[in-house]
Amino acid sequence: MVPARRYPIVTFTAALWPIAGVILALLFSAAKARAEDTPGNCDGASELAFLPSPVAPWKGAPLRVVFAAEKAIEGELSLIAPDGRIAAQTNKRHGGPPYFWFAEVAAPDSGTWRARLVRDRAPAGCGTITRDIAVRAERPSSPGATAGYVWPVHNTWNRATENLFSAWIEKLFDDPLDAAPSWPALHEVLRDRSRNFLFNHLGLGEDTMKMVLRPDCADLPYFLRAYFAFKMALPFGYSKCSRGDGGKAPRCPQWFSIQNPEPPAAATAPTSGRAKPTGSEQVDLISRRRARRPGGTCAERARSGCAQRP
Repeated sequence: MVPARRYPIVTFTAALWPIAGVILALLFSAAKARAEDTPGNCDGASELAFLPSPVAPWKGAPLRVVFAAEKAIEGELSLIAPDGRIAAQTNKRHGGPPYFWFAEVAAPDSGTWRARLVRDRAPAGCGTITRDIAVRAERPSSPGATAGYVWPVHNTWNRATENLFSAWIEKLFDDPLDAAPSWPALHEVLRDRSRNFLFNHLGLGEDTMKMVLRPDCADLPYFLRAYFAFKMALPFGYSKCSRGDGGKAPRCPQWFSIQNPEPPAAATAPTSGRAKPTGSEQVDLISRRRARRPGGTCAERARSGCAQRP
């Protein structure tokens, strides 16, 4: 009698499995849809990198903002003043990936500004991304040095900083496809405020010191990486490597960084038949030595192919 009562129950339960599966699938789909619609799960919004410049905004310096994204989302960027008016607005999305938006206000008022990116065709609750920016009325104090470092380090290399680095490179050298831009030296580009959105980013007047930067093609990637790292308080280093020959692979026995800079090359004593440099020549020599400092002596090493960035 007992077995006869159990088998119909088992048969009935097995018959319900297809129906239960359909119900569970519907419930799971509804829960997933609700999760995707919530602001905390906005597709692409969490991957946006944001940069205000300068590092300490104040009313005496232009305010520049950048949003960068890896996905090709569409949207409009607005810079909203403390009184609520829209001071700058653009829907121009630059290149990519990463893709980025850029806006600038030449003379911002002091107060709380808002950088607002309104995305097109975004899920409910995910269309607007806002970042607040505090603009001071007085000039901020200059950033201080950090013992044991060539420059202070407060940030890390990650997806956000890499995307901002790529956006900075693109903006720096951007031109129409049919154009053939050319500059006599790298410092000519870096001093162009319309191209370099990190111009005087630290508030030290660092891009108006008239330093001379003349890297060749092999040096250029190192100079650009070091310059960006210096501005963004990021670490920087390189390996000192051999070229490799005679069937042997290159070797990288030494590592130098802003914590462990490469010792400068010994100064060559002037020959007895050579006149001492004039005052203007000395200034030029000092400028060239300082210009090499962001990348250390990496420029000379890169020229011979013996420096590699990790």
